[in-house]
Amino acid sequence: MILIIDDDSAVRESLGLMLKVARMDYTAVGTADAALAAVRAGGVRLVILDMNLRQVTDGRDGIELLRKIKILSPDVPVILISAWGTIPLAVEGMNYGAVDFLSKPWNNRDLLAKIRASLAKAEAEAEIQRQPTLEEVERRTILQALRNADGNMRQAAQDLGISRQALYRKIEKLGL
Repeated sequence: MILIIDDDSAVRESLGLMLKVARMDYTAVGTADAALAAVRAGGVRLVILDMNLRQVTDGRDGIELLRKIKILSPDVPVILISAWGTIPLAVEGMNYGAVDFLSKPWNNRDLLAKIRASLAKAEAEAEIQRQPTLEEVERRTILQALRNADGNMRQAAQDLGISRQALYRKIEKLGL
C-alpha cells in the first residue's frame, strides 16, 4: 500500500485518483499522527510525503515526519513533495533517507515512473536481504549431510568432501 501524507484534501484526492487509475493500493492521511499510525500498522510499501503539513512553509514538518518514518520503517521508500521546495530542503530530505523530491504541481506520468522505480528498487533490496548468508547455507548443508548419514560423522564428512576433522571444526564453529 502507498501512503499519501498531505494536509490538503484536494492533493490527497488527486494523488489517490492517479494511484487508483494506475491500479495501486493507497491510503491517504492529512496529519503526522495519522501517518505514523498507518506506518506502525504495517503494509506500507512507499510514502508520498508533503513537506508542509501546516500553514508554515519551511518544510520542518516534513523533515521531522520523514525522520520518524525512517525510524519506524527504514526500508520504506519516501518521495517528498512540496509547493515551497528549495534545493537545501531537498538535499536535507535526501540526507534523511528520501528517495526523491518533487515540486507541486507534479506530472502524473513522471511521478508514477518514480513510484514504480522506487518500489522495484525496494523489492530488489528486500530480495537481496532475504538471500541466505554463506554461513546459513553451510549450516543447512552440514545438517542435511548429517541427516543423510544418520549422524555418522565419517560418512557425512565423506559426502561433503571434507575431512572428519574439518567437519568437527565446522560443527563447533557453527554451534551445531
